[in-house]
Amino acid sequence: MVVLNKKAFKLPFMEREKFLLLMRLGLNYDKPSGTFCLKNFNNIEKLADTLAEILKVDEVTFTQTCAVCGKDFGCSDCKYLELCATKNLPFQCVCSECLREGKTFEDVG
Repeated sequence: MVVLNKKAFKLPFMEREKFLLLMRLGLNYDKPSGTFCLKNFNNIEKLADTLAEILKVDEVTFTQTCAVCGKDFGCSDCKYLELCATKNLPFQCVCSECLREGKTFEDVG
């Protein structure tokens, strides 16, 4: 499994058709930096499957952003992983550190 940061990640060179497919599935390409990022989540499962094929791995997941502290993190260490309906999807959640420390939205601002 490969975990990609939804805000910026690099991919190997690919054929034009694959590149265009990724753009249609919701990626954005920043030419100066050579990085990709997610611009929409409408086809996230198909996008993850396509990226896994390009990277030649079994599974691709994306980082979550902690709604409390703003840190990006992966789902693999979460104790609620089996119960989660949005696991490995690039949405907001609460990181294990904020959960462990009992932080709330009021504590952060």
